Amino acid sequence: MTGRGKKAVAPKKKANGYKMPAPIATGEVIHDTTMKKKWRIGPSIGVGGFGEIYSACDHESTPKGSNYPFVVKIEPHENGPLFVEKHFYVRNAKMDDIKSYMKSKKIQSLGMPTYFGNGSHEYRGEKYRYLVLERYGKDLWNMFKENGRSFPPATVFQIGLQMLDVLEYIHSKGYVHADLKGANILMGLKKGSENQAYLVDFGLAARVNDKEFKPDPKCAHNGTIEYTSRDAHLGVATMRGDLEILGYNMLQWLAGDLPWEKVLKQPKAVQDMKEAFMKSVKTSVTKHCPGAPEALIKFFDYINTLKPKEVPDYAKCRQIFESFLKSEGVTKSSKLVFTSQKKTKTATRVVVDESEEEVPKKSPKENGDAPKPAKKGRKPKVQEELEDDENEEPEPPKATKVRKPKRKSLEPSLVVKKKTKLTPKATPPVKKNHVNTATQTSTSKSRRSPRQVSFDSPICEIIGEKKPLKKSEISNSSADMFDDSFVIEDKKIKRKKKLLSDEEYTEKRVVRKKVTTKAKGRSWKDSPTITNGRSPPK
Repeated sequence: MTGRGKKAVAPKKKANGYKMPAPIATGEVIHDTTMKKKWRIGPSIGVGGFGEIYSACDHESTPKGSNYPFVVKIEPHENGPLFVEKHFYVRNAKMDDIKSYMKSKKIQSLGMPTYFGNGSHEYRGEKYRYLVLERYGKDLWNMFKENGRSFPPATVFQIGLQMLDVLEYIHSKGYVHADLKGANILMGLKKGSENQAYLVDFGLAARVNDKEFKPDPKCAHNGTIEYTSRDAHLGVATMRGDLEILGYNMLQWLAGDLPWEKVLKQPKAVQDMKEAFMKSVKTSVTKHCPGAPEALIKFFDYINTLKPKEVPDYAKCRQIFESFLKSEGVTKSSKLVFTSQKKTKTATRVVVDESEEEVPKKSPKENGDAPKPAKKGRKPKVQEELEDDENEEPEPPKATKVRKPKRKSLEPSLVVKKKTKLTPKATPPVKKNHVNTATQTSTSKSRRSPRQVSFDSPICEIIGEKKPLKKSEISNSSADMFDDSFVIEDKKIKRKKKLLSDEEYTEKRVVRKKVTTKAKGRSWKDSPTITNGRSPPK
């Protein structure tokens, strides 16, 4: 009996619903039938939201160490983003097309990635889709975090100019990117391209819609929520939307964050905050980023003048950016500097108590106190540290407890007044021959209403039966509760509705007597209560 092999574990699915590929072994060869090439898979570079990215090289070449010149993006065949991206690259990212565009615009470099191949590959019974691209360096988002979440203003506008060139190229092909952000902007690796930023990841690229501008709820809030344009919040990708996304990125690179980063889990709230931000750009930018260049405000103001389907004036946008760079003494082709040149003075802080605020530590000279002499027989603390053994590792400095500032709530403070308890009023004394229902418990209260008519009353019998009642039955019933004010009479009446015959019929009815009563001097309060539907005996 032959043993059965273990069943392959199905790749896991991410929270976004996309199936993740199983790891592919280094050295796996991919046959590209369209380009008639073979690619060899190298070490994995990273995992995206839809698949995995591997380093790669020509099957015949042998790269030194980890210097693989290409990358292969791989996803399971049932996923969608790479399918969209593949078709975009096939149509718009061929090397000849990019070179001819650069020649027509008279530019030396363009941050548009080059496409080298695509196809399908089967690995261990699973079918994959792949895309071969040029390999690039670090992404701007990681560099942004490494540099304390801040870029120099000149660098911000240099990258802005490079992204304008790429967006103009994409728009000229009839597409919009719709997901420009630091994580999708990579620096060049080849010699001579170290200062060129490349815009990658066209998984959300969409064709420009020539139809009337109409919100699409199905595509609402598409993209990365921090940078999504107001048009994309409505479900429509536009060219002016790409410029707006670039503006939000530049604001974050200057200020360190965006005004709506605390409410990213609420897309509608982010949309409302962006609408309010763009209504008064100058006030909003100055408030969030004091000292921001005037060029950024002009850029946002120009975006507000664009119509939904209007093609942006890229030359005007370049003029806004270049005028600022000229004032800083920098050109578009200057070297990109990501670290700030200004050295910030750091003051040592001492926390006396957790409940007290941080106070900068002053030197003895500033305080006006003379330094205390060291005790006899003991070396100064600094000298002791210098004379320690070099091989011993210094103890790590003790972490000082820093009091976290209280979060300022945006909601107005609410003052709640406590209600004063009123003293209960005394229960009035029970009158004679009366039952005080206010002080009765649930057991002492009668469940039945004192005025409820019992089912042995004459009315129920008259309605329920057609036979006339005897006088003895009427006298023995509970008719006394009506004070003999009703009498039963037989009346001959005609039907209101027209019938085939004019026959009369008799019907028993209860007729009220006209009884004249004399006013009594006694009050109803003095009369005994009625219990169980009957009057007590006189």
